Amino acid sequence: MAEAEKIRVFLVDDVSELRLLLRIELEEDPEIEVVGEASNGREGVEGVAETQPDLVLLDLSMPTMDGLEAIPLMRERAPGARLVVLSGHEAGRVSLEALGQGATRYLDKGADFEAIRSAVREVARVGPPFTDERFQIVRRMWTAFLNGAIEEILDEAHPDATWRPFCGAGRELHSQREVRSFIDELTAEGRVVDPRAYGVEPHGSGLMVMGTLAIRGLGGFSETEVYWMFCFRGAKVSVAAGFDERDTALQAIRELCTA
Repeated sequence: MAEAEKIRVFLVDDVSELRLLLRIELEEDPEIEVVGEASNGREGVEGVAETQPDLVLLDLSMPTMDGLEAIPLMRERAPGARLVVLSGHEAGRVSLEALGQGATRYLDKGADFEAIRSAVREVARVGPPFTDERFQIVRRMWTAFLNGAIEEILDEAHPDATWRPFCGAGRELHSQREVRSFIDELTAEGRVVDPRAYGVEPHGSGLMVMGTLAIRGLGGFSETEVYWMFCFRGAKVSVAAGFDERDTALQAIRELCTA
């Protein structure tokens, strides 16, 4: 997409009033142009294939064909489009599924319009590829953590993988025994650790996953924005780390992930 061109956006939502409001608010930005809209996933797939937009904003809960069904079809018929879910469901297992189906970003419908415009501009700057099969490895690890299945997490990584946990106070873990011990420590005293993913970006030999990390326990509640990075060796993770800044995560990918 040339720098001088507008960001061409296609809207897919079953609520016509919301589509109209989104169109008005998005086009308040001179860099954004809404090129089409649809009221369900099936119409959305056809419209996206016809218009080949830069970015699609789509809901998940729709009649005829929902967003989760539509995402892989849109990915297939418009491979140059970035797919952004705008959903009333908060990020969690459903956002993992959407990202796993091929979405680039997951946004809450409760976000203000400036946040949505900002996300559209940011995602439009992301270059191809827009999907990466290696995210399925990360997704399985993520789901295993949420289910408390620690051995399943470790099965997705090399035995000598390097782990730099976001909340590990700079610690670096180099064995599965250390990882088990750290997770036991993290979840001790009834603490609930809830990582949520809302974006995924392939970068060269690595993968960056954007999200939040919420921790609830006797000490109260905290929630932090986190940028996780993953390197791979074959079909397993070789490095996993979390950072509080996007640029730091990208630098780690450049330095640690080799083809």
